[in-house]
This record gives sequence, C-alpha cells and structure tokens, in this order.
Amino acid sequence: MSGRLVAVVGSRALPVSWAGRVSEVVQDLVRHGRSLGLGGALGADLFALRAVLQLGAVKGARVFLPGSVAQAPVASAHLLRSFLAGGGEVVTGPALPGCSRRDFVAALFARSQALVQASGGVVAFIAGRSSGSWFTCQAAARLGRPVVVFPVEGPGALQSLGCGSWKPLRCWPGSWRWVPSVPAGQRCRHGITVQCCAGL
Repeated sequence: MSGRLVAVVGSRALPVSWAGRVSEVVQDLVRHGRSLGLGGALGADLFALRAVLQLGAVKGARVFLPGSVAQAPVASAHLLRSFLAGGGEVVTGPALPGCSRRDFVAALFARSQALVQASGGVVAFIAGRSSGSWFTCQAAARLGRPVVVFPVEGPGALQSLGCGSWKPLRCWPGSWRWVPSVPAGQRCRHGITVQCCAGL
C-alpha cells in the first residue's frame, strides 16, 4: 500500500479469536513504517486500537469517530484516553449526544468516508453481513485505493467491489486483495471510471 496511513477496520461482531490476527497485521504494518487509521468502534476497531497502544505506535495514528470521544463505546473509552495521552489524533464527527438513530448512522458513514479519504489503503476483517465494513471497502475501491479483506467465513463471503476480482495474498494467509479489471481513472465495461463504478 503506497500511502503512509493505512485504515484497519472491520466488523463490530468480529470474534475475539481474531484479535491476535488483527494484532499481527497491525504489527506488520507498523514494522513497515505505516501509521494506522482506525474507526474507534468495537470488534475489529477495538482489537486494532489495543494493538496500536501495546506496540507504542500511537504517534502518527488517527482514530475517526462519528461523534465525540464521550460518545465512544464504554469498552474503548479508556483506550481512547490513553491513545490521546500518548499523542494520537482523534478526528471527531458531527453526531451530537442524544441525536436520532438516523443522524448517528449518517455520521457513521461520514466517519468511514473521512477515514478512507485520509488513508492510502484499507485492511478489513469482516464477519457476517457487516454493511458498514463493506461500505468502507467500496468507498476505497471508488478512489482507487488498495483493499485487502480477511473474510472470517471464507472467500465465499467476499462481495464484489465493482469491475475486478479478488486475489489471495501470500504475505497474509487468509486475506484477499481486490484487483480492478482496469487501471484507476480509466473507463470500465460500465462506461464510467473505475473510481465511480464500485458497488455496481
């Protein structure tokens, strides 16, 4: 992945048994000089945040939230405070305390979009339907960013991100990288640019 900041995201329902795998990937990225962009939620986000703190890789890392730190899940609140104290950056979103579910969901999607915009690529750990995680992957594919997915249920659970296909990665067993069928910025078979056709 070409960008220094890499987004590590995934399902809130990611099994605890996957925490070690998330930590290994975070450690590998840090070892290669990458900073981490995180979502600040539960599951994969929580495992990644914990790994960043344990590695002392806080400086340069960024956590994107739908609202304020005070609105973060209880399980991650104390980790976020440690993250801030260590020099990490938290990017807050537009969700206000007590806002409607509709407004909060909109803020979640805006948070994901901002995370993708700031990142040079996305690594996602996905279990179940996880529409938010797939939204993040699709947003990255639209921008021509590299997307790597660890599908908990196996490759049969992978979703199309537009014109292209999934290819297994050797460096991270069990992961798959999205490979567009045409270079970013060129027209695909839908007659529009690759950045715009993800999700069709």
